[in-house]
Amino acid sequence: MKARSLRSRVLWLVSLSLLSVWLLLALWLHSTVKHHVGVALDQRLAASARMVASMANASAPVLSGNPDLQVAVSRGLSCQVMNLRGEILARSGGAPADHLAGEQDGFSLRQLEGERWRVYTVSEGDIRVATAEPMSVRESLLAVLALALLVGLLLALLGSWLAVRWAVRRGLAPLEVLRQEFEERPVQDDTERHRGESLAELQPLMAALDRWAGQARQALRRERRLTDDLAHELRTPLAALKTQLQVAQLKLEPGSPALPALAAAESASTRMASNLQQLLALARLDGVPQSPAQTVEDVIEDSLSQLAGQQASANVRWVSRRHAQRPVPAAALASLALRNLLENALRFSPAEGSVEIVVDADCQAIRIRVIDQGPGMSDSADRLCQRGHRGDRGQTGLGLAIVSTIMARSGGELTLENPPAGGLVATLSWPVTDTV
Repeated sequence: MKARSLRSRVLWLVSLSLLSVWLLLALWLHSTVKHHVGVALDQRLAASARMVASMANASAPVLSGNPDLQVAVSRGLSCQVMNLRGEILARSGGAPADHLAGEQDGFSLRQLEGERWRVYTVSEGDIRVATAEPMSVRESLLAVLALALLVGLLLALLGSWLAVRWAVRRGLAPLEVLRQEFEERPVQDDTERHRGESLAELQPLMAALDRWAGQARQALRRERRLTDDLAHELRTPLAALKTQLQVAQLKLEPGSPALPALAAAESASTRMASNLQQLLALARLDGVPQSPAQTVEDVIEDSLSQLAGQQASANVRWVSRRHAQRPVPAAALASLALRNLLENALRFSPAEGSVEIVVDADCQAIRIRVIDQGPGMSDSADRLCQRGHRGDRGQTGLGLAIVSTIMARSGGELTLENPPAGGLVATLSWPVTDTV
C-alpha cells in the first residue's frame, strides 16, 4: 500500500477549507454588490425622472409645440415626457417610439422593440415623465463586476494556496528534523537530544520514540549478553571434547574399528564449533554499528590475517592489486563477509586447490571476487543464502547467510555463479564512494 503524505493531506485539507470559505464569500459579495448596484441605478433613474419633471412643468407650453425637443437626462438613460392624455411631448435621443411609462407611478419592467427596459414613472402637475434604462446595460455592468470579482477570487485563492503551502512546509519541518535525528542516531546511543523539543505537539511522539529506542537497546544488550554467555559456555566444552577425541585416536592401535567413529565424532565437533561461531556472528550482526570505510587492501589483509591459523590458508592468493586503494564502505562488516567467503571456499576446495581473490572496479561499483575450485552450486543462490539451509552434502548455509546479511546491511550485494571451468565465483560489490 502506497504511503500517503501528511504534508499533502494537510495542504489539501486547508486548501479545500479556504476554497469553501472564499466561494461562500464570493457568492455573498456578488449578491450584495448586485443588490447595491441595482439600488444605485434605480436611484439614478428616479432622480433623473424627478429632475426632468420639474423642468418640464415650467416649460410645458414649449414642449407641447415641439414634441421632438431633446430632454437633458443622465448619460445612458432614455426619457419621455407626456401629458395626462398620454401624448408624448418630448423625448431624449435613443428613446423608443412606444410609450415607456407604466400604468402606475414607480418602477416597472417593460418589453419594447425587442428589448427589456427598467422604467421609472413619475407624475407631477399636468405631465408624466418616464426614465428608462436597457436591462442589457445593467446585465453588462453586473457581468463586468462578476468577472472582476472572479479574477480577484482566483488571485486571492492562488495567493492563499502559496501562503498555505509555505506555512505547511515550515510547520512540518520539525518532523523532518526529528526523522533525520532518529535515523542518524545509532540504537546504542541512549542520549535524548531533540532539536524540535520546544514544540508541545511533538513531545508525546518524541517520548514514545525514546521509550521504544530504550526497549530496543535493552533487548540488544540482553541478546549480546546471551551470545557472549553462549560463546563462553560452549566453546570451552567443545574444545575439550575435540581434544579428548584426538587423544583417544592416538591411544588406539592403527586399524582399530573405533578409529572411524572417533574421526567422525571429531569432525562433527569441529563442524559444531564452526556453526556455533557463525550463529553467534549472525546474531550479533543486527547490533553492529556501521564502521568507517577503508581501502580494499586493508579489508583483504584483515580477512587474510584472520585465516592465518587455518591449515589451508596458504592456498589463498590475491591475484590483482590494481584497485587496492579504492574505498570500501563499512570496512569491519566487509572484512567479516570476505572472511566467511574465504572459509567457505577453503572448505569446499580440494586440498591441493587454490582460492583466488580478484578485485575489479568501474565508475559504478567496486567488486571483490572469491574464486574456488570446489564443486560449485548445486542449488539456487537464494536458497544457499537462507539461514539454516542444508545442501545435498549435508552442510548448513550459515556462512553464506551471514555474508548476505552483512552485504544488505552495508549497502552492498552478494552474487554467486558457476563458471564454465568449474568451481564457484562469489562476488561482493558495493556502490562507488569517495569516502575513505
